[in-house]
Amino acid sequence: MPGLHPSGRSAFVLLIVVFAVASASLMRPALAGTFDKISSEVRQPSTGSGGAPAGNASSSKREKKSRDQQVHHSDYCEDDDDTDNAIAEFLAAGVLVGVTSPFWGPHEALEDDLSYSGYFPEHPYDNAEGSLLFDKSPRGAHDSLIVLQGQYGDNFDNIFHANGRVLMEHSSRFGFDTEFFYRNEDVQTGHDELWTGDFNVTYRFAQSEKWQFRAGLGANWLVYNDEADEGINFTYGADWFPADPIVVTALLDWGRVGDASLFHGRTTIGVSRNGWGVFTGYDFFEIGHQEIHSWINGLELRF
Repeated sequence: MPGLHPSGRSAFVLLIVVFAVASASLMRPALAGTFDKISSEVRQPSTGSGGAPAGNASSSKREKKSRDQQVHHSDYCEDDDDTDNAIAEFLAAGVLVGVTSPFWGPHEALEDDLSYSGYFPEHPYDNAEGSLLFDKSPRGAHDSLIVLQGQYGDNFDNIFHANGRVLMEHSSRFGFDTEFFYRNEDVQTGHDELWTGDFNVTYRFAQSEKWQFRAGLGANWLVYNDEADEGINFTYGADWFPADPIVVTALLDWGRVGDASLFHGRTTIGVSRNGWGVFTGYDFFEIGHQEIHSWINGLELRF
């Protein structure tokens, strides 16, 4: 630049560069991590329209008056009502059958009798075809079962988790199921941490030597940035022991935490020897619209 000292030109160029970098930084939107988005959905409920606009009030009144003034032919209306009622009843029955089938289906398939108690061998396949006995006489059969599990999961991107779970069941079919998740996410500023978990009272509604189905109700919880949120939870799970030493499990949780919906599904396959087992599988976790998919591996102890 004419008339500008070389050192002055260098300072001027440096000033322009600093200004450009600062402007770009200010204009670039902040990239929120998955845990931040989860927190927003849990702690910031969406607001509705708050009612119809005032301008539509007169229109609504006119529409209501028009509907009230319509003339219906009673004969045709009665036929239509009968048809509509029959269709509605048929659809309602179909929905009821579909919704309840996860409960009565396994119960009927296993020919279970709720009056029968189930007892547990020392470990799966010990004097048993699976993990349940209907006679306490075999060696080691007892009234209660405790399962301790730990797993590691990774979404192969920026989130990994560690999980601990405890399942306790009694010959009366009642029990409890509780677990926690510690999740760690890589973000631009370092790492974010999210804790979640649940506690449920369960009932084993269908059972055989090779199959056990349970369901229950309880509570969800979430901790993020030292703030806690809670909600209700429904759980449903099944264990299958097809042949020594294989163990297959499935578990789902469905409920709410704070102001967001929660869904968690988990399926594993593994082997068990003398009560100790290893497993691998898939874990799906969703809060609101945020999803986390993970490949999992873990250890368990049944006694």
